[in-house]
Amino acid sequence: MLSASDTRSYTLTQLAEHASRKHLEKDDAIIGALPLHQTLPLLTQILEYGVRPTEATNMHVRVTRRVTTMAIASVALVALSTASALAQSAGSGGGSFSNAFLIPTVVCSAGSFDPSTLTCDKPGGGAKVLFGNIKTPSAANKNVLVMATLESSILTNTVVASKNGGPSTSTASGTVIVTPKVYLCPNNDCTGASGALVDITTMGGSVTPNQVTFNQRTQTLTASLQGLNCTLNTLGVLTCTDPETIGLLISTMSANGFNFLVQTPGQGVYQVQLGIALEASASTTSLPAGAQATVGVGAGSLVEMIVQAQTPFDTIKVCNGGPQTGTGGPANCGPQ
Repeated sequence: MLSASDTRSYTLTQLAEHASRKHLEKDDAIIGALPLHQTLPLLTQILEYGVRPTEATNMHVRVTRRVTTMAIASVALVALSTASALAQSAGSGGGSFSNAFLIPTVVCSAGSFDPSTLTCDKPGGGAKVLFGNIKTPSAANKNVLVMATLESSILTNTVVASKNGGPSTSTASGTVIVTPKVYLCPNNDCTGASGALVDITTMGGSVTPNQVTFNQRTQTLTASLQGLNCTLNTLGVLTCTDPETIGLLISTMSANGFNFLVQTPGQGVYQVQLGIALEASASTTSLPAGAQATVGVGAGSLVEMIVQAQTPFDTIKVCNGGPQTGTGGPANCGPQ
């Protein structure tokens, strides 16, 4: 006779033979009395051997038994339904994508590139260049991971012009700064029709890091030149009437990405907005010299998705970082 303690060691074939000897009538509550973690291995063998309800009669198991093929099939359906539900709740997310030219190119010129000024500063971009909506659950170990990527280009062009040993300096710089913002949508409505969106940082939420420089370059060219068309007077003084010039142009394009961790105040629908700020500046010390900076953003993407920290250990850690200068050593940041 089989007992509940040794059922897990019997194969399906042995159980069938046992049933054919009609011993199952006394022990027909064995499987029903087993906990789920002991019943599932038997169900797995049933699936592997292809036993179906119509084949149960070959095992001489009556439909009237408390442990029937239909009962086993019902438990199997419950197990499969549970697995399906877990698969459906694995995660969710969304995103927005652009082929090119997310932001019009910013051009800043000074000196010989724009004789009307020796200095120039021009901003560009916007606070909501890319955005997407996401619904978060109430579980405390659920967070939002925001992944942002951008293709950006910076061109810096500097020219210096000098004569008689006088100094000349020209500087051009460009910067691309990304600032993610997350807002709670009132009544799960992110259109603004149900009220203004609320910044989560005013409700106890956070975005880490809150700002990242995706691209930056500063180019400075300095020279002290003698000049051209020079003459030497009777006193031995050399005088040049035309300046010498030196120019340097650098143009680069790069694709950069960064991951941001969002800790929302709680369950709800949120809108993730990616702000992109461009800054171009140019300056020169004299009109024959000049400087020019061009900053542009091409293709880009924003992806937001739900992530779950492993339990019982918290595998997501937000760290303050270490000192920027000094001898304190690097920061030691990671899950405890």
